[in-house]
Amino acid sequence: MTLQRRVMLFLLASAPLVWALGLAFGLRSANLEINELFDTQQLQLARQVMALLPSLPPQMEAQALPQAPGGAKGAADEDDLSIAVWDRSGRLLLADREGVQLPYRGDGGGFVDHRIDGRDWRLYYLREPSGEWLVAVGQQRDERDELVQALLAGQLLPWVLTLPALLLVMAAALRQALQPLRRLGEELRQRRALELQPLHDTALPDDLKPLVQALNALLARVREQIEHERRFTADAAHELRTPLAALQAQWDTAQLEAARAGHAATPAQAKVGEGLARLSRLVTQMLALARLEHLDAPAQRAAIDWSTLVEQLFGELLPLAETRQAELECQWPPRGEPPLLVHGDSALLTLMLRNLLDNALRHSPPHGRVTLRLAADAIEVIDHGPGVPDELLPRLGDRFFRLPGQAHAGSGLGLSIATRIAALHGLVLQARRDSGVFVMRVSPA
Repeated sequence: MTLQRRVMLFLLASAPLVWALGLAFGLRSANLEINELFDTQQLQLARQVMALLPSLPPQMEAQALPQAPGGAKGAADEDDLSIAVWDRSGRLLLADREGVQLPYRGDGGGFVDHRIDGRDWRLYYLREPSGEWLVAVGQQRDERDELVQALLAGQLLPWVLTLPALLLVMAAALRQALQPLRRLGEELRQRRALELQPLHDTALPDDLKPLVQALNALLARVREQIEHERRFTADAAHELRTPLAALQAQWDTAQLEAARAGHAATPAQAKVGEGLARLSRLVTQMLALARLEHLDAPAQRAAIDWSTLVEQLFGELLPLAETRQAELECQWPPRGEPPLLVHGDSALLTLMLRNLLDNALRHSPPHGRVTLRLAADAIEVIDHGPGVPDELLPRLGDRFFRLPGQAHAGSGLGLSIATRIAALHGLVLQARRDSGVFVMRVSPA
C-alpha cells in the first residue's frame, strides 16, 4: 500500500470520529443555548401577563385567551407557549387551549419539568408578590428538540454535501505534497545498474534530505566497491598476461622441437595446449571487460562502414568456421535502408559481433549455417544449434556463466562483453528460440 493511500485511509477513518465528536459538542451547545433562549422567553411572557392582571375586573370568571386566526400563525405554531393564570384560591382565571392542562402549584414558583399526558413539558411559575395571582407559562420539550435538530441539520447538511469535494482537495494536496518522493523514486527507477552518481537534494523538502543523503552515502560505498573490483580484475588480468605469453611461447617452441624430432603429440599434450589457449582467451576477455566497465559511453562515435566491418569480421572467423565445417553468411537490409546503427564505435561493435558469431560457430552442429542479419530495426546472429533452455535464457550475459555439461571450451565472458557493448550504444541483447534456430538479437532498449 502506498503512503498516499495510507494517509487517505487514515483521514477517512478519523474524519467520521472527529465529526461525531463535533456533532456531540454542537448538540450539547445547541441544547444549552435553545433552553436558555426559551426559558428567557417564558420568563418575559410570564412577567408581561403578570403586569396586565391588575387591569382585569374583580371576581371575573375563567376565560379562554383568544386564538389567532389560521393565517396569522406564521412560522410558529400558536401552541408553542401555553399560559394559565390562577387566583389566590387556585381558581383558574385565564388559560389558552393548552394552558388548561397545566397543573396548579400553590407552593412556589420557578422552572419545573413536568410530564402531562405522556409528554414532557418545561413550566415556569410566577407568583404575584402579594399572592393574589399565579401565572404559569409552559412549553413542550418536543418543540425545543425539533429546533435543535433543525439547527444541527442545517449545519450538518453542507458538511455532508461538501465531503466529496473536501476529499478530492485533500487527495490533490497530498499527491502534490508527495510529488518530490515520486520524482525521487522515478529517478532511481530509470537509472541503469552502473549509474551511481549522487542524487541531487537541492529541490527536495527537508524531510527527504536525510533519506537522499543516506542513499548517496550508500551509492558512494557501492561505487567504491565496484571500482575496487574493476581494478582487481584489470590488475590480475594484466599480471597474468605476461607469464601466459611466455608460457605459450615456450609451449610452441617445445611443440616445434617435438615435430622436428618426429614425435607426435600425446593426448595429454594436446589438452595442455587447449588449456593454454583457453586461459589466454580468458585473460584477454577479462582485460576487455575491465576496460568496458570503466566506460560510460563509446570512446568514439563515427560513421560505420558495415561492408568493411563485416569483411574484416568474416576474415577473422573463417578459420574457426572451416574447423567447425560451418557456413558464414550475411543478410543485408533492403536496398536504400541503412542497418540499425549508422554511427558508433566500430572497434567495439566488431568485438561484440565477433563474440556473438564465435559463440554461434562453436555451438552449431557440423555443416551448419551461421547468419549475421543486418536490418533497420535490429542486428541478429542466427544459428541452428541446440540453443539454451528457456529457464536459463535470463542468465545469458552473466559473467562466467556456462551451460551445464557444455563440452566446448569457453570462459563465459563473451556474452557479458557483448551485452556491455550493446548497452554503451543504447541497445539491449536478447536471446530466443524460434522455429528450430537460436537467435541473439541486438535492438534498441
